[in-house]
Amino acid sequence: DEVIVGRHARLKFFFTRRLSQLKSKAITFLASRVITRVHLWHDVRVVLCEHANKKYRGSYNAIDSNDDENGDGSQPLVNLNLSLENIQPLSPSDQEDGARFVLSFKNVVSGEELKARARHIVACDGIKSKVRSILPNEPDVLQAENKSVWRGLAPNISTSGRATFYKGVSDSNTAGRSGLIFPGGKNVGSSWTVISDVEDQRSNSEEESRRRVLNVVESMGKDSENFKVFKQVIDESSIIIESKLHVRDFDKPWESSYDGLIYVGDSAHPVRPTGEGTALAFEDANVLGKVILKFGLCDEALREYENERYEPVKRISEKVKNMAQNFYK
Repeated sequence: DEVIVGRHARLKFFFTRRLSQLKSKAITFLASRVITRVHLWHDVRVVLCEHANKKYRGSYNAIDSNDDENGDGSQPLVNLNLSLENIQPLSPSDQEDGARFVLSFKNVVSGEELKARARHIVACDGIKSKVRSILPNEPDVLQAENKSVWRGLAPNISTSGRATFYKGVSDSNTAGRSGLIFPGGKNVGSSWTVISDVEDQRSNSEEESRRRVLNVVESMGKDSENFKVFKQVIDESSIIIESKLHVRDFDKPWESSYDGLIYVGDSAHPVRPTGEGTALAFEDANVLGKVILKFGLCDEALREYENERYEPVKRISEKVKNMAQNFYK
């Protein structure tokens, strides 16, 4: 009996260890397959632009131009290097072709001025939406968090697949300050974010932005190993983005003031840079696509999109904000 029990124990140990090894290999394989499909957050807009240019070429283009950029008599439907200068809402008497807006653009490379007539506008132009700021009936929906944030990418520093979170000491001058270093993607280094009490104005140069964020990290402990790691990733970053944190003020009207106008992504609902903003933006696009398939591209579809997004966006935004407020204490 003792021999049989011993054999059973050894067999159980062997199969358990073997199963654990196979499980580990399977997880590693699946993770490697997933990571190869990860794009850096910096590159998302480039990937989407390339996809749109390839998929949505056509002879119709609302931008006034005589250039045959595609070489086949058609124009690309994605127009790069254009700065939005003005939007003029049209009166009913000026809408004979169905257009409700005239958009004025300037090519930042050539200086050429261009105009487009549009019936619908999908504004996905970021937290400080220029569309929202130009149109006179659109309210300012931004609510300041009184925090400054810096972000960057260190392509030559690997995190070995780990994310590291740094936090200021409670009940001190560094309370509420934080830093995060996380993988930027497979074999592409690290991304990082630093959040601090709001800094006066904004930096006027890359070097000033680098100095300001290093001062924040240094205040959390210059002699610590954390400071050395953060200084290394900041020094390795060729581009540093500095901005003020804003969130959506849900006391302001959710729906746009104009038929035919909607907001998508950060222009509709800015949140803290913790990943939820990207997820919400993709959900926006998914819902928008579904309502257009259901109703067609019309006012009913755009208002349905706004109605469907309000509750889930508000719920996530408030949850993120409450977590942040508890962290700041």
